[in-house]
Order: sequence, then C-alpha cells, then structure tokens
Amino acid sequence: MADTQNIQVAIPLPEKKRKFVQAGCICMMLSVAMYGLVFATLTSPILESVNAMGYVGLFSIFSALGLSIMTPIGGKLGDLIGRRNIVVIPGIICAVCGIAFAFVRSLVPLMILRFLISLAQGAFTAAPYIITGLINERKKVPKAMGMLATSIAVGGFGGSILAGVLTDMGMLKAAIIMPAIPLIAGVMLIGFNLPNQKNEGSVSLDISGIITLVIALCGILLPLNFGSSMGFAHPAIITGFVIGVIALILFVKIENKTNEPLIPMYLFKNKKYTVLLVIGFICYFYQNAMNVYAPVGALQVMKASASLTGALQMPRTILTIILPTIAGVWVGKKTANAWKAMVVGTVFVAIPMFMMAFTTPSTSIILYFAALTITGIAESFRAVSITPSAQSALEPHDMGVGTSLVNFANSLAQTISAAVFAVAYNACTASDPTNTTLIKNGVNAVFVVAAVVTVAGFILVVTVIRPLMDEK
Repeated sequence: MADTQNIQVAIPLPEKKRKFVQAGCICMMLSVAMYGLVFATLTSPILESVNAMGYVGLFSIFSALGLSIMTPIGGKLGDLIGRRNIVVIPGIICAVCGIAFAFVRSLVPLMILRFLISLAQGAFTAAPYIITGLINERKKVPKAMGMLATSIAVGGFGGSILAGVLTDMGMLKAAIIMPAIPLIAGVMLIGFNLPNQKNEGSVSLDISGIITLVIALCGILLPLNFGSSMGFAHPAIITGFVIGVIALILFVKIENKTNEPLIPMYLFKNKKYTVLLVIGFICYFYQNAMNVYAPVGALQVMKASASLTGALQMPRTILTIILPTIAGVWVGKKTANAWKAMVVGTVFVAIPMFMMAFTTPSTSIILYFAALTITGIAESFRAVSITPSAQSALEPHDMGVGTSLVNFANSLAQTISAAVFAVAYNACTASDPTNTTLIKNGVNAVFVVAAVVTVAGFILVVTVIRPLMDEK
C-alpha cells in the first residue's frame, strides 16, 4: 500500500520549482475561497442591479450544482489531460468567465457565467490537493495541506471583507474581478513549473458515466434544495428523486462494467478509504448549521445586533488562519497522530453543537462566539488529517480520482445537510415561522442533529480508523 512509502515523492521537482508549484496551489485555493465568499456577499447587489432579486435561491443552486457535477469528473480529466492542464485550462476558463461576469448586466448570461465558473472550479478544486500529495514527501503532506486550509481561511475572510468595502465604494466590478487575480497567479505558477504528468497507458473518458452521474446529481440535489420550500411530497420533488435514484443505479452498473470508469467502484472495497470518505462527509455536515442557523439563533432568539451577529465567526476564522499549518506539522510527525487529529475534528464539533442546542432568549452571545471558535480547532485538525490519510490509502494511479472523491463527499455534505437542517427547522416552526419560541425550538433541533451526526463520526474514527492506523 502507498501509506508505507514515507519518503517517496511521486513527482520529484527541484526545490525552487516545488515551492513555486506549492505557492500556485495556495493561490488556487485562495481564489476558490474568495469566489465563494465574494459571490455570497455580492449576490444581492449583483441581482439587484439587474432587477432579479427573486432568483437568489436559483443563483446559489447553480453554484453548488456545478461544483458537485465537476468535482468527481475533474479527477478523471486530470488522468486524461494531465495534472498541469487540469489546472491551467479550467483555471483560464474560470478567470475569463469571472472577469466577464463583472461586465454583464442581463440575468440569463449572468446565470450561464455563474454556472460555468462553478463547473470550472469543480474541475480544478481537487487539483491543488492532488498536486500537493504528489510533489511533497509523505511526512510533509499534512503541513502542506495545512497551508491550503490557511489559504482558504484567508481567502474567505479577506475576500468577503474586500468585496464589501469595494462594493460600498461603488466599485462592484472590481469586487467581482478581484478573485481572478490569485487564480491567474496560481495558473501561471503551476503552468510554468509542473510537468504535465498523466496516468500511464491509454485513458478514455466515460461519457455514459458522466451523463448518468449528471442526471443522478441533478435529480437528487435539486429536489433536496427545493423540497424544503415546495414540500417533499410535491409530485415534482418525488419525480426528481425517482429519476435521480434510477440514474444513480444505472451509473453504478455502468461503472462496474466499463474499462475506464469515472469512479472506480473497487475503491469502495478499500475499507480505510471508504470510512475516511464517510468521516470527511460528517466533518463537513455541521457547517450549514453554523453558517445559516447560528445567525438565526443570535438575531431571532437572543435578539443580538446584526453587527455582532456578523462577527460571530471572526475568532474562528482567525484561528483557522493560524492553526492548520501547526496542526499539519504535528500530524506529519507520526502516523497515529492522524486519527487523533480526526478525534479532535469530531469532538470539537460535537461539543459546541450541543452547547448551542440549548439556546434561549437569555443565552449570552458569548456562548456562540466560544462555540464557533472551538469549531475552528476542529476544522484545523480535519484539514490536515482526512485528505492525507485518504491519499495514503490509495495506490498512485488512483490518486487523482480518489482525492476528487474526497472533495466530492465534502461538497455533497453541505448540500444534503442544508436539506436535512431545513426539514428539522421547518418541522418546529411550520405553525408560526415568526414565533420566537418556535424559532428557538427549530434552531435547537438543527444543532442537536448536527451534534448527533458528528458523534457518529467520532465513533467511526475510534472503532474503525484507529485500529487500521495502529496496525501500521
């Protein structure tokens, strides 16, 4: 197995080129985070400028759907066209569409450009993680992953602030163009310094697999998004689920028969890798509760000010800028430290979620600040343990698609959790959505679900991953 190779480097580079490529990976993730938070911050002013505020939900769904579709496909495309090209080509497409987005003032072209941006991002989002695993010694990978996590925190935090400031100054176009700057830098650093490594032998693209995967994802994810508002018993929602499930079954059958599967089904026979996928999914599950329902609890139940509520994640973000690199160094020192980091990544989510599950009007906003800051510790240790551990469980020829599947599981977690939390919240508030007591019950229900799911992740780490890692 690949996890016994602690010193081998899959793509050996001169130290200067290795640093340039690593810097390029950091720039790429910086841009991804900036695009995500910039569009989150600017969705209202962008749609308001074209008199289309009624399309906020659809605008967000286009973003999530593009990423979900292309993330698993991107790993296979990397095998086909090479690790360098899977960064350069989609990176250029994303930058061009992002810049064009600033100058278009019509709804349909804006929707198309936003979808293309998310598709391009989905194609290259896994690439920095894959490349980081290929150019660094195994023991140095967690530290390098920590640097990527730090860049995501910096990009999200700094990007949203800069976008808001530029928009307030009347420079909306500059705010939209801004994320393209680190993206172009990343494309150039990787394009000029990384050899275009491909999988040895002939590689073909599984077109029928792609078609059935896209139908399955659209058929499942769109009803999940619209189900909470239309009702999950609505005929259109049920029809979407049925189509999605049928397409998923066909996809699995196709992948089991084809010589060049988009997602090799044999990967799921690898117990360690499969459980790590599940744990990664679980470790992302709580984030929708944190991002959406913590502000609801602060504003509607505790009656905190909007400015105070907006600052809830600031200490957490500062922590995730500093801690991941330090955590990565610690994880890299000893294989067993990886499962211990996963314990931190689950326990330090479950505890704050339970803390927030007893929100009342008399609860101090300090509790929310403390709880969300604790999740920053969990996020820092998750970022440097799960992906490197999953990579170590893979054979070299599966590195691309295997790493992409980890990212795919993470993106699915955010989409599925949004639907699950919406059901929990709406079940408590359906009779009167404005009643403070019912809102309190809904928010608390969401945090209980998040905590219970995360506890399941902790159990998997201790009962499955720990014994497997201790054997090494």
